Amino acid sequence: MNNLSPVPCGRGTRSAAREAKITRERDCGTFFHWEHFSTTKFDMNLQTHEETKGQNIPSVIISLFLITATLWGFTEQVEVTGLFSKDCILPCSFTPGRDEVIHWSKENKIVHSYYRQKDQLEQQDPHYRDRTQLFHENIPSGNASLKLSNLTVTDQGSYTCYVGTTQDRTEVEVLLHLRAPSSFALEYQKTNTERRLNCNAFLTYPAPNIFWVQGNVSVQETDWKETRNGVLYSIRSYKDIINTADTYYCHINFHHDVWTAEWKMMQDKLFKKEGDRVIIPCGHGSDTASTDGFSVVWTLHRNAETSILASFNGTFHSPQPRVQIDQNDFSLMLDNLTADDSGEYLCNISTPLYTKLTVSTLLVENSGNTWKIVLVVLAVFAAVLAAVPFNGGCILLQWQMWFS
Repeated sequence: MNNLSPVPCGRGTRSAAREAKITRERDCGTFFHWEHFSTTKFDMNLQTHEETKGQNIPSVIISLFLITATLWGFTEQVEVTGLFSKDCILPCSFTPGRDEVIHWSKENKIVHSYYRQKDQLEQQDPHYRDRTQLFHENIPSGNASLKLSNLTVTDQGSYTCYVGTTQDRTEVEVLLHLRAPSSFALEYQKTNTERRLNCNAFLTYPAPNIFWVQGNVSVQETDWKETRNGVLYSIRSYKDIINTADTYYCHINFHHDVWTAEWKMMQDKLFKKEGDRVIIPCGHGSDTASTDGFSVVWTLHRNAETSILASFNGTFHSPQPRVQIDQNDFSLMLDNLTADDSGEYLCNISTPLYTKLTVSTLLVENSGNTWKIVLVVLAVFAAVLAAVPFNGGCILLQWQMWFS
């Protein structure tokens, strides 16, 4: 007996009144979309366990089932999305009965067969060898779902599940889509001469489409780079920032979803003195904090170096005690500022399908250097006074020339 237990798929039915339903399949990490198709019931004399005892007919039975499936028409259609190189369950439920005969096929290939209360894999296509599994303990309760392991690109396509018992016949078409466990990111780079955004899609399948928007206008990328790891794609799309007053968007289309990244620079710079306290806005409210996968990361970009200041992913973290994140709007609070705190502060807010980068510029005046400059100016002015003969007009001229 198989010890694995699938997520319940629900009991199958051939009633035309069956309602469409959506079920969550945890093993695949995807949604199943069920649609009912009206069909005409045919009375077919299909051989079952009692009729096939002692006969050597696997290939005949299989061929008969394939022909029968074509003539019958589908009673249910299911769409499943699996992850590349992971396992997935292809759902198939039926009305429980005696002497179950189960056949899974893809096009003209035999994926898995079961009758006489055990797996019959002599005719199984080599591509599926050691990668398929029924949940034997659940078959009597009407579950003929198939576990398909280590998904490959060629596993995509339409599968047919046929189940016959002494009481009933059931057929389900399962359309398997494949995607990779992809990740996406927007990077901001600044040098002395330019600013650039990198929109990245890592280890995706199939290759996604990436496009840019500047303000409200679609624009071309500056450059791009594609690498391959087997069948998986990694794509980098680059866009130079021409106008910092504009908001830039990167959109990545993959499967039926769109991942969007937004970059914006705050136009008002923040001017502070050493020892001051500053609050740097993040530009986002706390209403999205309840979203699954929500996170905030604050970084400082200074002299071509980047340092992480604080983060939030359900709890707040900061390596510096004088740095805090406001729990309401995720703004950054810094105490006891020094001149070394000057730079560009980047707030990165992320959800699974959205990233926003907000850049703020902080300039901290070095109070020690300011007093040194004042003292130097006074010393020079005193020397000028000592060297120049007293003449009201001359002294006034020197004053005006020095401070003009």
